[in-house]
Amino acid sequence: MASSRSGSDRPKGWILPEKLRDSLKITVGKVLTGRELMEEVEGREFVVTVGDIVTLELLEHGRVPDLSIVDYRTQRMPVEEVKRRFERFEQPEIKVKNPAGEITLELWKAIKGGYENPRNLRIVVEGEEDLAALACISLAPMNTTVIYGIPNRGATVLHVDHELKSLVDEVLEQMEA
Repeated sequence: MASSRSGSDRPKGWILPEKLRDSLKITVGKVLTGRELMEEVEGREFVVTVGDIVTLELLEHGRVPDLSIVDYRTQRMPVEEVKRRFERFEQPEIKVKNPAGEITLELWKAIKGGYENPRNLRIVVEGEEDLAALACISLAPMNTTVIYGIPNRGATVLHVDHELKSLVDEVLEQMEA
């Protein structure tokens, strides 16, 4: 199962093959915005966000994600404005490189470290965080809430259970090394 991988069996990470691209565009879970999103995370013990807008939305409503993955880029505003909004919220931050359509070993290890040493870590991706939710789900302890942004629609909220982890691990197994 991918959740127990050290990453050593995938020295370069995971690359999304063309044949899987369309299947990953399908939205899984509820798509929420604003108040609905905040109600969904209320009382949740461990919340992970993937994407700048969804992370900012939680931060600006007083909920610091336990782990967040951002790239300081969004369709809605210039990079400088995104960075400025994040600067108001002090969090430990690490930077990793991750190209679009991939999950690098560097990103995988950063996410794993975020779970092993929870401290409201913000992982800043140089490149693209488009597939980071897969790694977040695969590595997550049960009952973790993983939220990722869907451009121009809102955010998908998933509560990690055995079925979801199994589904994600099947996708990871189909990805190229």
